[in-house]
Order: sequence, then C-alpha cells, then structure tokens
Amino acid sequence: MGNLDFLCDFKENIVDQYEKCKAYKVICDSQNYNPTTDFSDEGSIEKVPFLVTTVFKKSADLFYNLLRVSPSELDKWTVSSSTSGDPSIVGRRNEDILKLKEVVSLDNKILDPYCDYNCVFYPTPYDMKNYRSIKIMNKPTESYIGNMLDIFSEIFDLKYNPIFLLKPYEGEFRIDIDAFEDFIKTHNKKNHHLALRGSTILIYNAVQYLKKYMKPVQLGAKALVHTGGGGWDGKKGSISIGSKIERWKFVEEVSEFLGIPQENFVDTYSFTENSFPITGHYSSKFKSYLFHIPRWGRVIIRDVKTLKPLHNVHDRGLLQMLNAYGTSSFAGASVLVDDLAEIVSNDRCPECGREGMVIKILGRVKGSEAKGCGATLNVGGNKSEN
Repeated sequence: MGNLDFLCDFKENIVDQYEKCKAYKVICDSQNYNPTTDFSDEGSIEKVPFLVTTVFKKSADLFYNLLRVSPSELDKWTVSSSTSGDPSIVGRRNEDILKLKEVVSLDNKILDPYCDYNCVFYPTPYDMKNYRSIKIMNKPTESYIGNMLDIFSEIFDLKYNPIFLLKPYEGEFRIDIDAFEDFIKTHNKKNHHLALRGSTILIYNAVQYLKKYMKPVQLGAKALVHTGGGGWDGKKGSISIGSKIERWKFVEEVSEFLGIPQENFVDTYSFTENSFPITGHYSSKFKSYLFHIPRWGRVIIRDVKTLKPLHNVHDRGLLQMLNAYGTSSFAGASVLVDDLAEIVSNDRCPECGREGMVIKILGRVKGSEAKGCGATLNVGGNKSEN
C-alpha cells in the first residue's frame, strides 16, 4: 500500500457504502447527494455526508442497518468500552482488521514500534477481545480495543514477552501493580529501549500509587510512554477517577516519576465506529498532544452550532473523520464524533516539521450530536437478538 491514492480509494469506499448501506443512502438522498457524481477531488470532500456516533450505540438498535454486508458474512461485532453502559456495536470482517493493520503500518514515524521491552497497561489481546463476549445474530462480540491491541502487538513485533499488567480476576480485570513496580525497578538507570503502553487512567493511577511507597526512577531517554483508548475525561469502561486528567499534568507527573523525557510521550486517538487511528506527540509548548493526520485519511473540523467546515488555525469544532480503508463491512467511511478538536496547522507540524494537517483533541462535547443526521436515521425495525 506504499503508493496508495487516498482520493481514488475514498471515492470507491464511499460509493460502495452508498450503494450497499440503505441507511447511509437515506442520509445522502435527503441531502441530494450522490457520491458517484458529486465527489471528484479534494475540494469536494467537505460535502460528503456523515453519520454520527450515536447511531452505532446499542440503545439506538440501528447497528444492523449500518452494515454493507449480510450479518452471516461478518466475523464479529466489535464493541466499544463504555462508562454509560451503552457501547457502540460495529459489524466487521477480518479483512477489515487486516486492512487497518496495513495502513497503520505505514505511519510508524512517531510510534517507535521496535522497543526491546514492553510493559502494557491492558490485558492480553485474547483476554481483552473475549471479555464478556456474547452472540449477536450468531456472531461473537469482541472488544474493539482488544482488536487494536492485536494490531499494534503485531506491528510492534512484541516478541520479547511483553508484560500485560491487567489480569482476569473474578470476572473483571485487576492491575498487577507488583509487576509494574518490578519492571521499572529492573530498568532503572539502565537506559534501555523500552515502552510503557496502554490506558491513560491505569498508567496515571499506578504512578500515583507508587509515588507513596518508592522514590522516582530514571528509565531514560530511550523510554517511551504510549497511551491510547481515551480516558482523559477520567472515565474508561468501568473505571472512573472522578475528575478529568489534564494532559499536561499527566505528562509532567509521569515524566518526573519515571524519568522519561516529555518529548517521548505519544497518544493514539481512535474510536470503534471509524477504524481511523491518529497518533500525536506531546508538546510542552502547547501543553497537549499534536495529532498528525496521516496521508491515508482526512479530518474536517465542523462548527458545533452550524456544522459548517472550519479552516483557520485555532478554530475549534466537532471532529469528522473520513476513511478509505478497513470499513468494507459497515458504514464507517465518514463519521462525525462528539469530540472537540482544534486546528493547529493545515499543512505542517509547528514542532517536528512533518507535513500534513495537525490538530489537538480537546475532549467530549455534550449534546452536540443531536445537530447531526442521527435523528433522521430510521430505516428499519429491531433486528438484533442476543
């Protein structure tokens, strides 16, 4: 995929979605939009209709209608983690997961994937994928984060027996804090090429706990902290710390305790409904992560009230993500998220100089999705059964 043509591939994807997903066609037709004739170049991408993430929620009971294929052709239903108990449910085939792995593999400049030692604040991919799995239309549910773990585990070539810190315990997971303590003590002042990866909340909680019992360590300039899966609002799945985690505070406190330079902190943003992960490096100047939009995707920032596209640096709005790859089984090519983002640059990172759009993720916007197209999407009855 080294010579991918995003615009060509995206048009093929969005036309296929229009033709095979009745729900998406309803949305397009209501806006007098036909991607076959109305999508032609970069300038026309802002007119592509979107779905909102709420239509994928279990409570909406529309996830069946968002498929492009028959449920019998699916391999799984991927499920988001949810603090509200109302997860998103997305039907996927394995070929989509493999395609996602291909495109993510093209973008390793920030991630530093080939560390000698890895300590992961998640369960094993197998345990994560199968956590509380049920059957929907005879297909199993799997954690989306578990599938992402699988992808990143292969990309990172985790052949050195990574330590997965979350262990199954009485139907839930419990962090092995002793293993984490042993890991950082073992590598203290050795300047090993290592990575701490996983949940923001769990890494932060573990550091806060160990601060009470031990002195800071020095893991060195070759160490990396790679967070992912959100949690900056202080909630993730069944875990809540009761308050928001400021990105600058997380980086400063974890950096100080573990002896890892702040410039070695990266974060991956992704969500179940789109299959489009973006990764950012921390900036002490901006006190936030600067996310680079890769050449295999596009992002549009839309005004919260009018939903019109925004273009200027410092403009803030809702995040629309457009994806050409890994959504062949469901309507995930153009999705509006209820997260607020800010444009940092339209063409080049002000810190590392890398070309492409750069944004900051600012957090969740309450009630914003109602202004999207979700209220018009009513194309069928209840199709699901556990």
